[in-house]
Amino acid sequence: ELLDWTRFSINIPTSRISELHYLLRTFTYPDLFSMKRQGRLVYETYFSSTENVLNSVISLIRTRIQIPARPLRDIPSPSVFNSSFSPAIMESLPPDVEPDESLGPLEPPFPSLTFRRNYTTVLNDATAVWNNKLQPFQLYPHTPWEPTIPTEAKFLASGTGFRPINAGEGGSGKEFSQALGGNLPQEQFTVVMLTYERENVLISSLTRLYGLPYLNKVVVVWNSPKPPREDLRWPDIGVPIHVVKVESNSLNNRFLPFSAIETEAILSVDDDSHLRHDEIIFGFRVWREHRDRLVGFPGRFHAWDGNHSSWNYNSNYSCELSMVLTGAAFYHKYYSYLYSYSMPMEIREMVDDLMNCEDLAMNFLISHVTRAPPVKVTSRWTFRCPGCPVSLSEDDSHFQERHKCINFFARVYGYNPLLYTQYRADSVLFKTRIPADKQKCFKFI
Repeated sequence: ELLDWTRFSINIPTSRISELHYLLRTFTYPDLFSMKRQGRLVYETYFSSTENVLNSVISLIRTRIQIPARPLRDIPSPSVFNSSFSPAIMESLPPDVEPDESLGPLEPPFPSLTFRRNYTTVLNDATAVWNNKLQPFQLYPHTPWEPTIPTEAKFLASGTGFRPINAGEGGSGKEFSQALGGNLPQEQFTVVMLTYERENVLISSLTRLYGLPYLNKVVVVWNSPKPPREDLRWPDIGVPIHVVKVESNSLNNRFLPFSAIETEAILSVDDDSHLRHDEIIFGFRVWREHRDRLVGFPGRFHAWDGNHSSWNYNSNYSCELSMVLTGAAFYHKYYSYLYSYSMPMEIREMVDDLMNCEDLAMNFLISHVTRAPPVKVTSRWTFRCPGCPVSLSEDDSHFQERHKCINFFARVYGYNPLLYTQYRADSVLFKTRIPADKQKCFKFI
């Protein structure tokens, strides 16, 4: 009663069965693909096993009597430090980490609100949950698709949490830098940084986050079995740095929905990423308008190898891309839950076997859910810090493994969900001539 059967089946009277052949010929290839994809998703979610059938029946009964689903729980975030140990703090930060551009106010950390739509999800969104998201079995703390209110509401009684640019009068760079504006309430983001036995590189990257507006906290995923050196000095960057101890050295740990992550927005960065503050803030602003997408800096694409009828991973400069690397990208925490709990286990197992391709897996997942490509911001094509040790991504075997991953992931999904895009996002006044008494949104973007 909740499934929209018209999206994956053809229902015709018995008297017209002889016309079926002609009716099928009227379907376009996009229509056929959409129906085949939806049919596979419905079967795998609701009917592929006895457990799924029982869960579907229970969820149907629960939906009928308007009881919300069981809430999803976060992964615990135990600290790598013992409760009796206090890490050493740097006495001062290097002078070159001081921000040279006003990009936003520095505020105390505050979390994103969770479980705000428990009953509206059951009362109003049941059809979408069962047919579009296909996630009726759990209740998510938040999703990227929550509705927005009209523009005038932010200036009236419903405007709690909104901070329009210049109180709604708009403005250029000076006014723009003082508030997030946009169509959503004020919020912050969490930096999640995966590291493995590169302590000096890690500390350098953490130090550069000092004075970054809208930063809630930094979660460092400590993938090494050895704890940090006791004499290692950590920077005081104005927000908490939570170093999470994980059970094993896995690249999948990058996307675990840790309880320490208290914001919807996550900036995933490698420990050797080198992004300027203005690039990060611009990426955050763009992500707020594309909450269901992967928004990042380095673009890559999947190329067709006609000789072998297979896909190749390509990092060459191109006017078309289909992926952004999660070594420097924003995404919604909702996808951490999907990656860890819903994405096919075979994909996570391959990531562990190769110690590679977790970023490709996240690109596949988000494109599969949204049927949309990622959003690339700014002209940056790489994000490595100058002088950092050469990473595994420079090795030829790294690329061979990524070719293998793309083809394997496509087989698991039954198709290749990656989609191409031919544009990138830049600031509104980028390369626009403006009066001398006005400032651009960003000096260098």
